[in-house]
Amino acid sequence: MKQKSTPKRFVAGAKCPNCQQMDTIVCYYEDEVFVRECVECDFVERITDELAAEEKPKDAVTPAQIIKIKEL
Repeated sequence: MKQKSTPKRFVAGAKCPNCQQMDTIVCYYEDEVFVRECVECDFVERITDELAAEEKPKDAVTPAQIIKIKEL
């Protein structure tokens, strides 16, 4: 089975929680799992929907509550 992945993109202004270097974090999706990793050290974090749901506060806004605004 082929693994689905999106291009890696740098996050401007992000600081690595491990090595504290600025502008070294890249983010991408790998098989519908959000991944962020540092290009300078060995930090890798995978965030699944289940993990995100556990960390979400009870009064958090759900996607259904977000109103999209169109640019004119």
